[in-house]
Amino acid sequence: MMKQTVKSILTATVIAVSSGMLVAAPVTTVVAAETAAGVNKAIADVTRTLQEALQIAMEGTDSKALLDKLQEAKQAYKEITGDVYGARLQRLSGYIRRARGMARRGDLAGAEEQIKKALEVVKTLPKA
Repeated sequence: MMKQTVKSILTATVIAVSSGMLVAAPVTTVVAAETAAGVNKAIADVTRTLQEALQIAMEGTDSKALLDKLQEAKQAYKEITGDVYGARLQRLSGYIRRARGMARRGDLAGAEEQIKKALEVVKTLPKA
């Protein structure tokens, strides 16, 4: 039984490494905010970062800077913890993900619309 479990784990690891899942995974560390002040700061950071991303999208010239700013927003929203935020964070994540995809394709106007929707979701997040 133990031998089969070890074999399964090794097989899964080899498959993950060979497909690049482990090697190409970005190394990022996110520490979830564990206090009300930390959650409130994270909400403020997401709001600020999305507003900056909106400005970049409205200028319509720098998709790389927009992608960087959206990545920053993504990292910031990961620090928001608590059951009350669950569904809203999923919607926020979807809007940011779609904005990133559009920015990658050069559709900064489409990304702008998604960022506006993301900002509307952020405005509904209750303070901790």
